[in-house]
Amino acid sequence: MKLNRMYYLLLCIFLACTTSCGGSDDDIIPPAIEPENPDNPNPTEIYNEPDFTPHKDGEPFDTYRGLVMTGYQGWFGAPGDGCSHSQHSNTAWYHYRENDMFEPGVLRNSIDFWPDMREYEKQYTPGKFILPNGEKATVYSAYDKSSVLLHFKWMKDYGIDGAFMQRFVGEVIDNPDGKDHFDKVLESAMEGSNTHQRAICVMYDLGGFMSNNKRGTDAVLADAQAIMDKYQLKDRTKQKFYLYQNGKPMIVLWGVGFNDNRPYSLTDIEDLMNGLKEKGFSIMLGVPTYWRERRNDALPDAKLHDLIKAADVIMPWFVGRYGDDNYSNFHSLIENDIKWCKDNKVEYAPLCFPGSCDRNMHPNNGINPRLGGKFLWNQMYHCIKSGAQLLYIAMFDEIDEGTAIYKCLNQSDVPSNESAVDYYVVYQNGGYRISNKMVEGLTGNDWCQRAKDLNITFMGIEDGLPTDHYLWLVGQGKKMLRGEIPLKSTWPSR
Repeated sequence: MKLNRMYYLLLCIFLACTTSCGGSDDDIIPPAIEPENPDNPNPTEIYNEPDFTPHKDGEPFDTYRGLVMTGYQGWFGAPGDGCSHSQHSNTAWYHYRENDMFEPGVLRNSIDFWPDMREYEKQYTPGKFILPNGEKATVYSAYDKSSVLLHFKWMKDYGIDGAFMQRFVGEVIDNPDGKDHFDKVLESAMEGSNTHQRAICVMYDLGGFMSNNKRGTDAVLADAQAIMDKYQLKDRTKQKFYLYQNGKPMIVLWGVGFNDNRPYSLTDIEDLMNGLKEKGFSIMLGVPTYWRERRNDALPDAKLHDLIKAADVIMPWFVGRYGDDNYSNFHSLIENDIKWCKDNKVEYAPLCFPGSCDRNMHPNNGINPRLGGKFLWNQMYHCIKSGAQLLYIAMFDEIDEGTAIYKCLNQSDVPSNESAVDYYVVYQNGGYRISNKMVEGLTGNDWCQRAKDLNITFMGIEDGLPTDHYLWLVGQGKKMLRGEIPLKSTWPSR
């Protein structure tokens, strides 16, 4: 029993009086005070009780359990960065461009946030994007090693455990320019992992994967084997911080079980999983939101559960499925997901994201507001409170869809997104295009509007917040997961 100081003082007085009155010469030693718990100075606060041994800095990452990881796109390029993409006018501004342009205006660029460029060694100037102070805005290329190393430094600075390196099948298989880009980014990231002691893991996005095709199972297995061999992933002395699960280097297949007519079957996924296991990988699957109930965005096929049970970890995709106003509707879904995975001995990594916006590419889409971090923190808090032992943060650098947590400009500092010459944006038959003149006679949900009337501007980190706010917030989420700060619905003061 813990004794507070007042009780202890009264006890000592009582014992002293008893000794004096009794005339005994025996020494009476009062009970020792049990020391206060330094990990919980306020006993009214609740702390998460981790069901894992927290990872120690400098040690290999032997499990995803206990980690807060983030997805890393790494797909931005620029003219002159040295990638073969920059040799072609339509791919020079790789993943910044839309309709083969990187200029102000909706459908003329693909990003909705603008990176905070103050710490980048190499910068590129598109030319037509002007900051509020009159200077030309710059961007970075992930093909430059210095950019990737900076990002991994930020992960270390803010306590983020590491990154899942996206590797898009449609961009690296049978695509020399794309392979050049992503091979270089992965090589830089592997160096960043070792330099900054961050976990790293390859994640195949199966967009572009096809059955019985030159981008099919054999091609992906060959690519995975090449990565295994180049980085000697089974030798922990070579790539010390590559993420392991169940004693094996882990690899991820994202896009498994979605009900959107993908050109591959669950049997194809099974063959791919078996091939990767034979090569010595453990498996993580990226699955739909409703994978457990096999409805809505998930295939109804019971084989989906068989594949999940054969995996080591799963991560459901939640971006676009909810906002802060209806997130409570998903509480029970996540809680039941966690229970199912625990019963079936599969690790469950719930996804948390800061908000989303991709209106430069899709003007019809709405904005999922960040609310100064309230939305992201609410997700991390609930997932941990529900028993999650690991988290996936989407995404580190995804400024195309507005889920980036890395340093972006504040709202008042973003460049103008207004084109010097107005034009028309047409939405017809489920797709968008640019027109020099008004398109008449559209019916139903189709429409045509002037670009200026759409008033689509770049988004930014909320004014009044530092540009590293979301990096810091994720780091605090990790502390909450590890039981180092209270499990609370509000984040600590900074």
